Amino acid sequence: MLSVVSAIQEAEATNVIFGLALGYKSIIIPIFAIAISIFVSFTFAAMYGIAMAALGMLSTIATGLAIDAYGPISDNAGGIAEMAGMSHCIRERTDALDAAGNTTAAIRKVL
Repeated sequence: MLSVVSAIQEAEATNVIFGLALGYKSIIIPIFAIAISIFVSFTFAAMYGIAMAALGMLSTIATGLAIDAYGPISDNAGGIAEMAGMSHCIRERTDALDAAGNTTAAIRKVL
């Protein structure tokens, strides 16, 4: 932590360089994991293995995007119901949907 403080106090350029270095350190483990999975998949099945590994890594994107999109949609439904002056029963239902949207957003942040 003291190295960050000293980099900030010296100059702006040092601060930027130090920030980039810290950012690069944070991605070492994911890069090694991807490199190992590519190596193992190539070892077992050549280019077909790499294609299947890439497909496996990218197959979760659709689910993640759907989870991310659900929260704002349910929140907007509650806002529309409130602005339109709909009955209390409808507002209770949209509040339940909004709570579910907040839960899915929290789960998505973990993933």
